[in-house]
Amino acid sequence: MDASGNLTLAVSLIDTAIEDLQQTRRLLDPPGPVVKLPDAVALPQTIYKLPRETNTAISAFYGPPSKNPSYLEWFSFPTQTLLYSRTGAELINRVGDTRDDHKTHKLLAKRLESALAQIYVTLGHDRFLKEGWHVYGGSHNFRTKTGGSSLSTHAWGAAVDMCPSDNSYQQRSTTFSVEAINIMESYGFLSGGRAWSKDWMHFQAVIPSISAGSYYATYGLPKNILAA
Repeated sequence: MDASGNLTLAVSLIDTAIEDLQQTRRLLDPPGPVVKLPDAVALPQTIYKLPRETNTAISAFYGPPSKNPSYLEWFSFPTQTLLYSRTGAELINRVGDTRDDHKTHKLLAKRLESALAQIYVTLGHDRFLKEGWHVYGGSHNFRTKTGGSSLSTHAWGAAVDMCPSDNSYQQRSTTFSVEAINIMESYGFLSGGRAWSKDWMHFQAVIPSISAGSYYATYGLPKNILAA
């Protein structure tokens, strides 16, 4: 066999070996996380009409708030394992505590599910976990605002907290990327951090009261958000 034939044989043997190694790796590697992709990607120009942040306006839009509401609906996360930050327990089979059980308002469940799935696809698995999007801090919670007397948007299940341990109420910085926050906004969930320069864990489908000097005060609300 001449040199050309030897080279061809060597390349063939190398290709076969690589394919064998790849097949072995596929067999040994655990299955990847289950990702439920949105049926359609909501682009920033998708318009969402949201109520302003008064108890009257929110009730007119989402219905009367309740401690034991009938208007909550399950939503899923794009990763197989979800850490429930209040207890550290895994919520794999939609089993949480009686306070929340990772439900949100039925008008928002599919949108929130799609927003998180889109963040997962955009960031990739490692960045999704690094930023803390897999750590759930709750949605429905019948209570007043922190330091206030009016009801929180959580009382309607119209807000969700993500990774509160690293994005606490008074914290001025956040683990979340601009890219991911923009995706949440594109699905109609406004950032507490951008509204008040703190409370970065908080996202709500309600037009917030806006603090002076905040991101929204400087740049305005996203173009896809209108008052109901």
